[in-house]
Amino acid sequence: MIAAEKILTAAFPEFEVTTTPRPDGGLLLTLRNDGRDIVKRALSKGQTQTNIQLEWVVSSIRRDLALEAGMSPAIARLQSQSRTALPTYEYA
Repeated sequence: MIAAEKILTAAFPEFEVTTTPRPDGGLLLTLRNDGRDIVKRALSKGQTQTNIQLEWVVSSIRRDLALEAGMSPAIARLQSQSRTALPTYEYA
């Protein structure tokens, strides 16, 4: 099991987590509960190779699951979409 699979399995213990390799080097993630597919998500190779990208994937899936259940995720649990500061320009 690769590191991405371990992280995804640990992040969603309430689901049966399966991953299938994709031809581009990414993964097809499937979360199942009671024999039904709850979430299917295609992850790029880049998303599976860095911890920060995996954290974003986990956060977005948790948000989607909460929204489907009719709950609004807590603001503190949402990650900012801003990874870097906006550029600043100096005029001469």
